[in-house]
Amino acid sequence: MPFHTTDIQDVDRFEMATILAALRLLQAAPALPSEIVGIATDYGDFEQMEDAAIDDLCERINAASEYPFRDVSEEIAQ
Repeated sequence: MPFHTTDIQDVDRFEMATILAALRLLQAAPALPSEIVGIATDYGDFEQMEDAAIDDLCERINAASEYPFRDVSEEIAQ
C-alpha cells in the first residue's frame, strides 16, 4: 500500500529505462551498500520492497502508456 501518490511528469524513455534498470538491480543484488538501502527504505522509515512488489511496480511502469515520453535521442547524441 503506497504511503502517498506521486505523479511523475516529463520522464523520458532514457530516464524510465534507468529507473527500471535500478529496480531490477535491487532485485538481483545479493547485498546492497548501506547508502542504497538507506535510499530504498527512506532511511528506515519503511521496509525495503520485496521482489514481488518490485515486479508489480516494473509492470505498472512498463504498462503506463500515459507517460509523455519525448524523443531524447538527439540530446544523448550531443
